[in-house]
Amino acid sequence: MTEAEMMARGQELFEKCYNGVVSLPPKIDPKEMSGMAMKMFNDIWGDGKLSFREKRLIVMGVLAGLGADTSLFEIHAKSALRNGELTPEELHAVVLMTLPYVGYPRASPLYRTAETSIATYKD
Repeated sequence: MTEAEMMARGQELFEKCYNGVVSLPPKIDPKEMSGMAMKMFNDIWGDGKLSFREKRLIVMGVLAGLGADTSLFEIHAKSALRNGELTPEELHAVVLMTLPYVGYPRASPLYRTAETSIATYKD
């Protein structure tokens, strides 16, 4: 696969992953994007070893464990709902599952984020 093909596939997988929740800037320098598109999306999201749902759950768990900004969790929550990777009930279960492992201070803001994501989700 050429670098251009890997770039194009990486961009396709980015769009599949986020389903319009976030988007690439309209005019992006391919040299700046190629590393992210080829590595994270082409090589990792596109490797087929785990499903998008499984990868999404891992990312959400890592974000919760790190205590990352809730906006990052929200991006993945909304994307998972839009892509049919998680139902609203499963999203709640993800947050509840993080509670004993990451602690209340890190998990509690995610509950509100999940609620906001579900409220804006259109079946």
